[in-house]
Amino acid sequence: MSIQNEITRIQTARNTLRAKAAELGLVQSTAKLDEVAAAFEEVENQGAVSATVQEGDTYTIPKGYHNGSGTVSGVAGGGNYTLQSKSTTPTKKQQSITPDGGYYGLSDVTVAAIPDIYQDVSSVTAAAGDVLANKIIVTAGGAVTPGTMPNNGTVTKTLDTSTTGYTIPAGYHSGSGSVKLVTEEKSVTPTKSSQMVTPTTGKVLAKVTVGAIPTEYITTGDATAVAANLLLGKTAYADGAKITGTMPDNGAMDESFDGLTATSCKVPAGYTSGGTVRLTSDIEDALSTI
Repeated sequence: MSIQNEITRIQTARNTLRAKAAELGLVQSTAKLDEVAAAFEEVENQGAVSATVQEGDTYTIPKGYHNGSGTVSGVAGGGNYTLQSKSTTPTKKQQSITPDGGYYGLSDVTVAAIPDIYQDVSSVTAAAGDVLANKIIVTAGGAVTPGTMPNNGTVTKTLDTSTTGYTIPAGYHSGSGSVKLVTEEKSVTPTKSSQMVTPTTGKVLAKVTVGAIPTEYITTGDATAVAANLLLGKTAYADGAKITGTMPDNGAMDESFDGLTATSCKVPAGYTSGGTVRLTSDIEDALSTI
């Protein structure tokens, strides 16, 4: 074993002895080993100290070491004290524990642990508004308090076009309720007039299917015809508008001219279904006389 190890061992023993001696009030906490040894050397070994104390007297316990086997007994009226051992359980009210009749005093009182139904409630943060109505809590201050939170149970609400919102009431909800929409789908075919598609009472439109424009409706935006291009009285659509024709209907054409006094025949404006334009025999008759 090295010298350093021996020194360390002695220092550890010194510190243990010094701490105990300082605890007993024999030395200062900085005393050296020899001072600690001297202080313990002065402690008198009292061994087992026993004494009998008369009623009204006191007994001074001598300074020094006691081995724990001694006793101090009392005498009242020439006899020994009869002491009683008692036990009690803590309650909500203060208790005064006194000896029963026939006992001079109490030798000891055993106080049982606080019953399980009692709890330290100092950390409670819940208030009346945090607890369901008619349910009871104990506040951090120990006050028994009924809750005030409304119990709304199962709340169910259906929304539609007249009821578009729902205000959730404050309080507890069971979680089984629902706020819902009853939807429906509708379809419509375009017409010449505008149409308002509305849901059935109590429902909300989820989808409206608008059919294709019927085949009798065509786009007329690229038409170039005007009234003069259309026979009189006939109708048509052009560029999104209905037009009525103004072109005269001249029917079948049957005209003639003699070639001598008239050299042309005027064709009237408008429609003709066909016909003939011819020369008369006047020019042939005239040639035959030459």
